[in-house]
Amino acid sequence: MRVFSLLYGVVVRNLDKRVPALLRPFWTSPTGPQTVFFWGPVVKWCVVLAGLGDLLNRQPHLISKKQTLVLALSGVLWSRWSMVIRPRNYNYMACNAVMSASQTLQLWRSISNDLGKVWQDLSSARGV
Repeated sequence: MRVFSLLYGVVVRNLDKRVPALLRPFWTSPTGPQTVFFWGPVVKWCVVLAGLGDLLNRQPHLISKKQTLVLALSGVLWSRWSMVIRPRNYNYMACNAVMSASQTLQLWRSISNDLGKVWQDLSSARGV
């Protein structure tokens, strides 16, 4: 793992010389690309995008309610945490807020599908 740290240091030092003045405040900020506070949310956005893909493509009867609920609550928890820690990380907050919203919608789709089946079964049992 030491090799990756050394490689990262070389890349950052070389890029540091080439960052334009306009981007310098972002580059040197406490949540900029030189820190884990930037790269953590960037990687987590991949999980969020996978969830959004499920939202568009997954059939409601295939959705795990427990997993979806845990992901939605996790998004709320980490959104709050990102505003408590210093430095505040708005990218991390946005990432978790979108994850929470997409998983809440996914959970709603699953529950709505189940209720629709129950309603259909009740209607057919009554002969309506």
